[in-house]
Amino acid sequence: MVANGKLEHMYISILENKKNRKMKKLQFNYSKITLLLGLIIISMVSCERDLSDDAVTSGFSTEGDIFIDTFVAMGSDFYLPFAGSKLDAFSVDEETGYESSASYRVDVPNANDPTGNYAGAILRVDGAGRDLSGFDALTFWAKASQGANLAEVGFGLDFIEDKYNAAANSISIGTNWAKYVVPIPVASKLLNERGVFWYAAGTQETGGSGYTLWFDDIKFEKLGTIAQPRPAIRNGNDDTETSFIGVNFVLDGLSQTVNLASGLDQTVVAAPSYFEFTSSDPSVATIDELGLVNVIGSGTTVITATLDGLDAQGSLTLESLGNFTPAPIPTEDPSNVISIFSDTYTNVPVDFYNGYWEPFQTTLSADFAVEGNNILNYTNFNFVGNKFSNPTVDATDKSNLHIDMYIPGELPSLFDFLISVVDFGPDQEDGGGDDTRQQIFVSEADVVAESWISLDFPITITRDNLGLIIYENINFATLDNFYLDNVYFYGIPTGPSDAPEAPTEDEVANNVISVFSDEYTDIGNDGLNNFASGSLLSVETIASNQVLKYSNLNFTGLEFLGPNIIDASDSTTLHLDIWSPDANELKIKLVDFGPDGGFGGGDDTEYEINFGATAIGEWVAYDIPLSDFVGLASTEHLAQIILVNAPTGTLFVDNLYFYN
Repeated sequence: MVANGKLEHMYISILENKKNRKMKKLQFNYSKITLLLGLIIISMVSCERDLSDDAVTSGFSTEGDIFIDTFVAMGSDFYLPFAGSKLDAFSVDEETGYESSASYRVDVPNANDPTGNYAGAILRVDGAGRDLSGFDALTFWAKASQGANLAEVGFGLDFIEDKYNAAANSISIGTNWAKYVVPIPVASKLLNERGVFWYAAGTQETGGSGYTLWFDDIKFEKLGTIAQPRPAIRNGNDDTETSFIGVNFVLDGLSQTVNLASGLDQTVVAAPSYFEFTSSDPSVATIDELGLVNVIGSGTTVITATLDGLDAQGSLTLESLGNFTPAPIPTEDPSNVISIFSDTYTNVPVDFYNGYWEPFQTTLSADFAVEGNNILNYTNFNFVGNKFSNPTVDATDKSNLHIDMYIPGELPSLFDFLISVVDFGPDQEDGGGDDTRQQIFVSEADVVAESWISLDFPITITRDNLGLIIYENINFATLDNFYLDNVYFYGIPTGPSDAPEAPTEDEVANNVISVFSDEYTDIGNDGLNNFASGSLLSVETIASNQVLKYSNLNFTGLEFLGPNIIDASDSTTLHLDIWSPDANELKIKLVDFGPDGGFGGGDDTEYEINFGATAIGEWVAYDIPLSDFVGLASTEHLAQIILVNAPTGTLFVDNLYFYN
């Protein structure tokens, strides 16, 4: 059975990364499944009651027991598993219990179980909630078939508001019965709580092997031994972050730590609604009871909090830089894109954008959105990964990687940035022995601070099972913070699908001398691919327009000899349209044979202009003043136009002409 309501991403991705908080434009759809569990028929809740914190509490049960050998006052529709969980992992064990013969049994599946790779669910009271204000802790007894780690366990999840969620993380469960305590951060707030128990358990600690958990005597208690409360926000750190007007995010790192009767401390992750928040300058940013920070102006504010009257350790100093400049909107055709992270395209399924790889990674995520534009924000950076392996990505026909990057503040004194693209190979497993990796180095010369930089790289490795992009500082680089947007693979078309813009010069009035154009009458020539370095020339029709296609082009000469020699002395400009899928270095040379009209007569002059790398995958129009060819003695006896595309590549040429 699946719940009618929201599910926080941290529970969906719990086996891979319990800290990963955001997957851009990734939606999860929940379907209704009915389970027969022993004698309990479980069905979906058809209606909900909405009650405020101020509602009269006399009608709500103060019953604290949840499961004491059987379920206590839970109703019939109470078992709601998380998305991705093995739906039938739960049962009532009639043979094993804590000082009894019955317990709540959870069979955690193997990591490769096709019906679900972990066990996780909430227990929600079917009907009106419970008044738990008289208790100070959730307690339960538990054991496992082998030593295991219970990833998360707590209360306050109801798949409706999840307003007062609280959970203990990474609870070690042994093979003998033991009692566990999850303290309530502020009991007075639990006046009508339906989410009374939840858990999530995987196989990270068991090498992927399944095992069994047993719970018993699950209940709320007034222990009276909970002491030394120490609330915290931002994990107890005094953090500083830059932001922009329009950014909104939920304050993170919220917890309550107490001392138990055992003398040990227990920390629970606490929902924002337990806290009272303060922004020192509400004109810069506000924060509501759900911990949602809204940046509304420029300047600096400090966000702090209290919990049950106690100052929380930690703070967030927010420096708003004003209005945000978004990354350039991508223009690639969606059919030619495999998107990992972009609001412009539909993203493939992503495991995580930050794997929080222990123990060496320090990188944290402070992702934000401005007017619906989502941005990956990496802080305290050393390395981080984007993983997309379920399934892997077949980018065989996508030859390039695009990334938009923004570095706030000043460029660090040491900058050396490495991007690694990893293909998992036929086994589709990271580290399976058949992986291939391409490393892309980004130097200080490739970036600027306080501006979006578009990075495009050819991907040369086998790319039919891409699964990972890694970003890292190398060579002691000190980059600490950067934003990413529009991370996608794309293919470069091998040829244009449209014609260049038709020229508008009047052939007579502008003294047009056309070498090749459908718009004009072409002059004679002695070859448009002479003394070439192995290039091939073909004339192709594209959008009802003829163009010259040079394949395998390094250089080629277009020749005009004898009666075909070009007298461009009355012209001022050379025009040509260029389209290339792979242009690296475009050069154009004009050669004038001089008054004798012959090659090598002693009066030849020439000059070459280097345009560098031309734009790829689009028509580029060049209008070159003949005066720029400063080495030419004259343009009265032009005999050669030499095109260079170094080192080699493909070049489409159209509308090659001289004009005044």
